[in-house]
Amino acid sequence: MKLYELNTKSVEISKFNKNDSLIHSQLLKLPLESDTDFDKILVNFNETKPPKIGKATKVDKATKDLTVITDKANYIEKKDFEKISIIGFSLMTVFIIVIGFVLNQSINRGNSEQEKLSQELIITQLETSGKYDKVAQKMKEFDYPKKDIVNMYLENGQFVNALKADKKAFTSVLNKIDTMNNKEQQEALNELKKANVTSKKESISLDLRLALLNKDIDFLKKNIKSVDSQALSDRIVKLFIDEKEYASANEQLKFFANKALDKQAKQAEHDDKKQALTNKVNELKKAVSDTQKQLDGKNTQLSDLHKQLDDLNKNDKSPDKGKHVDDKNKEIDNANKDKNKISDILKDQQGKEKEAQKALDDFK
Repeated sequence: MKLYELNTKSVEISKFNKNDSLIHSQLLKLPLESDTDFDKILVNFNETKPPKIGKATKVDKATKDLTVITDKANYIEKKDFEKISIIGFSLMTVFIIVIGFVLNQSINRGNSEQEKLSQELIITQLETSGKYDKVAQKMKEFDYPKKDIVNMYLENGQFVNALKADKKAFTSVLNKIDTMNNKEQQEALNELKKANVTSKKESISLDLRLALLNKDIDFLKKNIKSVDSQALSDRIVKLFIDEKEYASANEQLKFFANKALDKQAKQAEHDDKKQALTNKVNELKKAVSDTQKQLDGKNTQLSDLHKQLDDLNKNDKSPDKGKHVDDKNKEIDNANKDKNKISDILKDQQGKEKEAQKALDDFK
């Protein structure tokens, strides 16, 4: 005989012969009704008498299946009515023991679940009202793990209390703060610093995060070696890239490698250098153009001055003609000096433009 599915819902009882062939099987749904007729249940088992019986020798506790193994059994003759009665009585006893055990388990489990639900309701009510210290007190009374108490504080933004509950929760506190927006992060970090609940090393971690939020590049540069996590390092590297601090980004990546960010930093630096070369070429081109316009304007001025001088020589009949001619020649000389200066500047700019263009063309 074997009993299966020993749980709070049902129990299956099967009868086998000596060749382990099934003779009869019956499923009983639990819990049983109070007026269950056990004699009736036993009828089918008694009508199909097994050829041998044995004693229970093994209980498999891991699967909660009760297996009755038969061995060294003696054959029973049909006329052995007394032995058959004993079999029936033994089977009835097994039924009662098994069902009693299952019902007892069901009752205990029900009581346990009801008690747990009651505890959860108490905790929820206190948490909803913001009485987090009382929540923690109740959780301790109900034997909740310390980790659950810390998580309760974290979910409600009680970072100082979380660290007071467990000093080892610092990493969990930082991970939670990192998920918040910048303003909330600053408030939480400043609150932790003010509460003075962290070690010196942990305090530096808070300072690094505050510097990151405030884009304090100088502080971050000086404390690259103090960065203590991959996540924080990645955030700092991204800031360095945004601020075009590529040397610092590369230095930070030496301590916490990140292939994707390394590639991004190199590409950004490459693009910036190329853009800088392009900007220089464009600036020189504009300078050359502006200087050329000045030179053209000076040439036009000189042309006008020469016309004026010719007019003086032909048409000036005044006693001061000589002075007028000398003055005009001086203007022409000054204009020529300006023209020469502009020409020199233009040549220099054109040379620089040519070099910049070559540098841009050669850049890869």
